[in-house]
Amino acid sequence: MYHPRLQGNHFDMGYKYGSLLYSKGVRFDPVIQLNDDQIKFGSESLSICKNYYPEILEEIKGMAEGVHYPFESFAAFLFNLGVFGEAYGCTCFCFKHGNDIVFARNHDMFSQFKKTTESCLYRPNNGYTFIGQGDALIGKEDGVNEHGLAVGMTFVASKQIKPGFNFLFIVRYLLEKARNVEEAISLLRSLPISTAQNIILADKSGEMAVVECCSQRIVVRRPENEDNFLIATNQFMDPSMSELDHRPESDWYSTQTRYHNVYQSLLKAENRDTLQIAQDILSGKCGFMCQYKKELRFDSLWSFIVRLNDLKILRAEGNPGKTKFEEDTRLNWAIQKG
Repeated sequence: MYHPRLQGNHFDMGYKYGSLLYSKGVRFDPVIQLNDDQIKFGSESLSICKNYYPEILEEIKGMAEGVHYPFESFAAFLFNLGVFGEAYGCTCFCFKHGNDIVFARNHDMFSQFKKTTESCLYRPNNGYTFIGQGDALIGKEDGVNEHGLAVGMTFVASKQIKPGFNFLFIVRYLLEKARNVEEAISLLRSLPISTAQNIILADKSGEMAVVECCSQRIVVRRPENEDNFLIATNQFMDPSMSELDHRPESDWYSTQTRYHNVYQSLLKAENRDTLQIAQDILSGKCGFMCQYKKELRFDSLWSFIVRLNDLKILRAEGNPGKTKFEEDTRLNWAIQKG
């Protein structure tokens, strides 16, 4: 897992990271292969993004220059990620226990992407400082910012798409722009969305929400029946979203099994260390979570946990059932440095 630290304006951050990748031998010519539909989709998404998040286009330009690859083709590649054919099996949950508010996520993806994973510290000139994890360069799949807002995504299969923000840019945008759950929901409602996903939000005040969203609809889900937690796997849970969920089978990538195991584990959570509770769930000690069969060539590539009240971050860089969780102090260091 790469651990870049980027700061300054967006072009410079992109150029620094792109140049680093190029110096390590990374080349995109054999990787980026787009058909006419994908090029058109990427171009239209790029035009839309200019009106909502122009600074991220500067970062894409910087990275494209750093890796010596044409900007338009590189941007089209990034905006197509998660749109045509990829599958994710992630699990995300957040919970309140005593004075602690904890956000936790497994990122499950095809094993071949393990070599491209990263955890990046961003300190943009015009945005909030944050730690973000991802496996697709500029976009992110989970993270937490300096104000104690955590954001994560879980993929949902959908047959209908339209140009706009994929989940990678949604997560990145919210980490950089929102201070809390309510601000994140307001921003999310304003965005043109291309992919189908759950966006999981929690902040240090204890607010939490799952935003079930796709190109056609957005629904906000809150804790019910006095529950002090929320869970998202690879399915829409709100009845009004069920017709937009096109997973090929009900327990696709064990989505229902994982949801049930997290739910039961949080219901029965004892008075013990909250970070340990999260680690035990993500590592599969409370039921199936990351124990995919080898023949699937699918695995948990990392696990991310943050206690929002003090921004203590733990991360397992690999399958959490086999990899030790380690503390990441970069965000608190960046906040103290100012």
